Amino acid sequence: MITFDYNNIHFDKESPSQLLYSNAQLSPSLYEIFMKKTLIALYCLGLLQGCNLDLNSDSSDQNLSFNYDFESGAQGWIAGFSDYPSDYDDLSIYELASGVMTLPADTSKHGFYLAGHNRSDDLFMFIKTKVTGLQASSRYIASVKIDLLSDKGEDCFGIGGSPGSSVYIKFGFADVEPKQAEYYMNIDKGNQLAGGTNANTLGDIVVKGEECEIGRFLPKVIASTSENHLELTSNADGSIWLFVGSDSGFEGLTQLYYDNITITLTPAS
Repeated sequence: MITFDYNNIHFDKESPSQLLYSNAQLSPSLYEIFMKKTLIALYCLGLLQGCNLDLNSDSSDQNLSFNYDFESGAQGWIAGFSDYPSDYDDLSIYELASGVMTLPADTSKHGFYLAGHNRSDDLFMFIKTKVTGLQASSRYIASVKIDLLSDKGEDCFGIGGSPGSSVYIKFGFADVEPKQAEYYMNIDKGNQLAGGTNANTLGDIVVKGEECEIGRFLPKVIASTSENHLELTSNADGSIWLFVGSDSGFEGLTQLYYDNITITLTPAS
């Protein structure tokens, strides 16, 4: 194993096609750039000559794509819960659960599981990750494509709201680690359907064309559009926190499997 410690890039010589960038798979185009420049650098060192090599120069104006399939574990994602009394005497009534698990529809695959009973009428369940290696203090447009498994169909009725159409998927960012601070989040994610300064609403967890109580988990794809993508600025160290989660208006149990998450960061002009 060879570890090249440059902005969390790791290269395994036994699997040359595998390049991990901030715990995610780097796009083939950036992989090719990295390999070419690595070979140039090694050549220069071999000749004991000085080379003025900027490993960032060819990627500053290109999209960065990060893919997480959770087949090798959490891949840097961390679960969190908010908008409920975390100091309540009996937290078991919230039925909070999280972690990488086998998918119910295909036990050969894995996903990030989140579950919670919304007894507070506003439970937010999310997973977050810190992306590094970006251009310092630079503007990006962030979009996401989420493959998840939901067991909620159309035309559902429930306490406080629908089990499907009243549970909203959000995509957000933060310059500090997003987490619960006392009762609410330490950033502005908005509330239920409404987005906030740090998050936009992408849709709900309804599996279209299915009856209310499906009785099994089925795939659903939710993706950013030009109307709800994020506009953010990286930190001075080239990092940013990103998160996806569900903001619930349904006062019951919600269970979701995040099967695959693809995030694209585009430098903004």
